[in-house]
Formats: sequence, C-alpha cells, structure tokens
Amino acid sequence: MFEYFVGLRYLLNRTRVSLSIISVISICGVFLGVTALVSVISVASGFEETFRDKVLGVNSHVLVMTYKQDDFREYRDVQKTLEDFSPEVLETAPFIFHEMMIAIGSKVSGILIKGVEPETMMGVSDLAKYIIADDDDARRALLDELHYNPSRDGEVPPVIIGRVLAEHLKANIGDEVRVISPRRGIVGEHRYGPSQMEPTQKKFRIIALYDSGFYDYDNRLLICDYKALQEFFNLDDVVTGVEVRVRDINKTGALRDAVTPVLNSNPGIERFKVIDWQDLNRSLFASLRMQKVTLSIIMLFIVIVASFNIVGTLIMMVLDKQRDISIMKSMGASDGMIMRMFIYQGMMIGGIGTVLGLLGGLGVCEFLTVYDFELDSTVYLISALPVKLEPGVFAAVALATMFISFLATLYPSWWATQLSPVEGLRYE
Repeated sequence: MFEYFVGLRYLLNRTRVSLSIISVISICGVFLGVTALVSVISVASGFEETFRDKVLGVNSHVLVMTYKQDDFREYRDVQKTLEDFSPEVLETAPFIFHEMMIAIGSKVSGILIKGVEPETMMGVSDLAKYIIADDDDARRALLDELHYNPSRDGEVPPVIIGRVLAEHLKANIGDEVRVISPRRGIVGEHRYGPSQMEPTQKKFRIIALYDSGFYDYDNRLLICDYKALQEFFNLDDVVTGVEVRVRDINKTGALRDAVTPVLNSNPGIERFKVIDWQDLNRSLFASLRMQKVTLSIIMLFIVIVASFNIVGTLIMMVLDKQRDISIMKSMGASDGMIMRMFIYQGMMIGGIGTVLGLLGGLGVCEFLTVYDFELDSTVYLISALPVKLEPGVFAAVALATMFISFLATLYPSWWATQLSPVEGLRYE
C-alpha cells in the first residue's frame, strides 16, 4: 500500500505545475484514443449487423437448389424432407428467381424478380414486414392479394416493388408495368412455347410497395407469386429452389453440412446444393470484417501513441523525484517498491484516461444514435449511420488500453530503480 499512496501523492502533487499539466495531457491522450477506438469499432459493428439484418430480412437463412437450372420438380418432397429432418427448420417455401427488365412508359430499369409462395412468405423471410402498410393485418391482406391463378384468363399478375424503384419509374400503386425478359420463348426440356422468337414480356399490376432500407434491394427487387413466373417462362411445375428459415442463424453451417448428403442420397449423383446465408454473402461479410479489423488496428495506434505520453510523464517524474527516491532507498526501500510506485502512477494515468474514454465513446455512440446521421444510400446501400454498442467491445478496449499503459510504465519504473542514492543526495 505504501507504493500506491506515494504514487498517488506524486500524481496529485501540485507543487510542480509543469508535471501536473503533463499528467493531464497524458490522461487526455488516453481519453481521446479510447474514445476514437470505441466509437469506430461500434460503428463498424453497426455496419456489419445492419447488413446482416438487411440481407437476412430479404433472403432466407438457407437455400436448396439444383445444379441444373429450371429442373427442380421435386421441391415439395425436398420441403418435407427438410421439415422432418431437424427441429431447427421452422419454415420452407419454393421460389423462382430471375434477372429481368421493367418498363413503364419510357422508363426502363434492370431488376431482379422473385416468385414466392404468398401464404408462406412471412414464415421464410422478413420481407413481408417491410411492406408499406398500416399494420400486420393490412400486410397479410396484401399478401393474400398477391396470389395469382393462371387459369383465370386475362388476369394481370400482382407484384410488390421497392419504394426506390417506384420513385425512379414514377410508378404508383395500381399502375401496370411491363416485365421483360432477355430470354425468349424456348422450346426444350420442361419448357414449351408457341414461338421460339417471341419476346417474353408480361404485364404486372403494382399492389404495394416495400421499404427495407437497403438500397440495393429497394431499387431492384420485385416480388410476385411464383406461379406467375412459371406461366411467364412457360415452365411446368418447376422452381429455382427452396428457401429455409431456421431457429438459430449461427447453426446454418451445421445444418447445411448435415442435410446435403441426405438430399443427395443417390450414390454418384450430386443433384442438390445447399447454401446458407454466409456462403451467399461471403465476400460482403468478409470485407466488412476486414474493414472492422483494419480500422480497429489503426485506431489502436492512437492509444499506443498516447502511451508515449505516459512514458514521458514518468521519466520527468523520476528526474524530479531523484532526491525522494534516494531518501527512500537509504531508508531501506527495495528496487521492487520503487518500481511499483511508478507503475501504479502510470496505471492510474491510464486507468483515468480509459474510464473517461469509455464514457466518451459511449457518449459519441449515443449521439450518433439519437441524431441519426444520414448516409447516401446509393453509395453505402443504407440510409443512416448504424451504431452497435457491445459490452464485450468496451471490456476488450479497456483491457487492451490498460495493458498498453502497463507496458509504457516498465522502462521509466526500471530506470528509477537504477538511480544511486549517493547521486540523489550528493548536493543536499
């Protein structure tokens, strides 16, 4: 305890204004470094979580598809197999997915059109909750309206489009749009058509808009009944794949590995490929994680630079307290006691700066959350700066900063033990 009280006394000593100012500067350096580090990591974590939520909000957790396109006929059997395979599987649904073009008047845009099963859409993805409506009952009513019956002659298939795309096309609810495929009517396996050269285009009626907050989807993705696309492409009862929603998104990899050999039970024939959300967006999430790590390392250098202030402060303190060190050594203080005295002092500087920095980082994050800084969605794909507060991040930053502060105290503290009592008392 002796070393602690002496170190605290030196830190609070106001007889030397210059030392007090340097101590305050050292604390401010650690404070600014920790604040910047916590804020940057929280924003980077916010980006990662927001992109994950947006991707999983529009897409399902696991997709089952065939290696041969437009050849997935046994999808109902696959759905049953998946639902019986594991209690982790909550819901399955067929889907059809194609790149197309959309036109209304002279406005034309490239799109992705997704055919879904309206009655299971709410179960396999969160896209339904992004439909612009007064409440969930109204959204369910719109999903009921999304049903399409190919047997009804002259019926225009309903479609739901993104708010950003609707603004670009200047389209409103109730308008009819032309969906055009670059593919033409092809006569072949599982397909038939009256003419091979007839352009494939079809009118769709807009019944609702959705706003997921993810620009890339809101500007390109259309949702309709998969039966409308089967009719559009002259397909028989064939789909692109089956969507699967699970209880725990962190277990999708294990489910993928377990169910793949079950679906491909025929020896020598690998017909189905199972892809989870991480496989589907591996490059996106890898780049986000790399960005987070890189920014964290760069911001950590601010803390390391601030630790040099601690080194300088302790060296000046040792020079100023040579007489006191010599007296304590003459009275029997060991080198370990002298060393711990200055280590405690440096750790107090680092500790105060760390606590203030964590509070500062929390304040910055709360400020960014409350004032909701807008982003250009055409560049960042999302409309507001995301922030995610993680207690684990705060704890890790605190431990890293205190460790760096401890390392910064070692040399000055060791140097203090090398001072000879005779040198310190020579001119007294």
